[in-house]
Amino acid sequence: MTSDIWFGAQVPPEGKNFEEMRQFCLRAEALKYDLFTVTDHFMNMANPNGPDRHPLECWTTLSGLAAVTNEIRLGSLVSCYAYRRPAVLAKMATTVDIISGGRLVFGVGAGWHEKEFKGYLGRFPPARERLKGLEETIEICKKMFTSERTTYHGKTFDVVNVLNSPQPVQRPPPILIGGGGERRTLRIVAKHADISHFFAQDSETLERKLSTLRHHCDDFGRDYDEIRKGVGVRVVVGLDEEESESRLRREAVVLGTTVGYLRNLLGDAYGAPEKVAGFLEEYVDKGVGLITPVFHYLDDIKLFSEEVIPLLK
Repeated sequence: MTSDIWFGAQVPPEGKNFEEMRQFCLRAEALKYDLFTVTDHFMNMANPNGPDRHPLECWTTLSGLAAVTNEIRLGSLVSCYAYRRPAVLAKMATTVDIISGGRLVFGVGAGWHEKEFKGYLGRFPPARERLKGLEETIEICKKMFTSERTTYHGKTFDVVNVLNSPQPVQRPPPILIGGGGERRTLRIVAKHADISHFFAQDSETLERKLSTLRHHCDDFGRDYDEIRKGVGVRVVVGLDEEESESRLRREAVVLGTTVGYLRNLLGDAYGAPEKVAGFLEEYVDKGVGLITPVFHYLDDIKLFSEEVIPLLK
């Protein structure tokens, strides 16, 4: 078992105030997680028209977390390229990297939330346009992370002699591209990413996406092993059957689904620490170098760290 596995803590900010997000992040740091990530949404993902539980904004939250932590890496999982102009996004990311002393993981993706796009931007572009915008955003940001002045002319975005000073501590911060689209997204990953991240709740999906990524790397002459493969998963862990069932029930409430559906979705990612670790060990054996469970409760972060992670290192 390799020791070079990162463990992330993904905490959706829906319904949480900043003090709660701070406590989650500090708990993850104290427990020696490698990465703390937040989503980039302006509305509750599951219920965008609901009256409450809407999230704090991603990048201002990250800047606050950068100021109160010392060691843990921080990132967006992932920031939608379209919600901010690329040059502005690069400046914001640079600032978070500086505040954190060089701990930013720059996560970016094409976006998918139609109601957010229409509500905040006025339109929901087709997938081809969004993916082109994503790639151009990455190219602009990469240049701005390593040069004080950047000029770029693309089909979607143009910048002329734009200034990024001061420069980030990391030049550039590691670029994480979120999404598992096999025709285009993973091709962009192969060309640009330091970290590939997608959600895969079963080994068959994982194998297919990793195989596709390898083929795209071959097309570009890119070393597949240069890219850290990250996978988001849902897990529910309990020390015994009664505790596992209790945690499953409260997770189902948060997700707005039934216990039966969630139990079926999780499969071996539900139950005792040894069972969940065995499920995740398959991922590690296939080359996954970043495992990112989604946590909604502080005690879940602690239990996973103390009971599951030691079985994987």
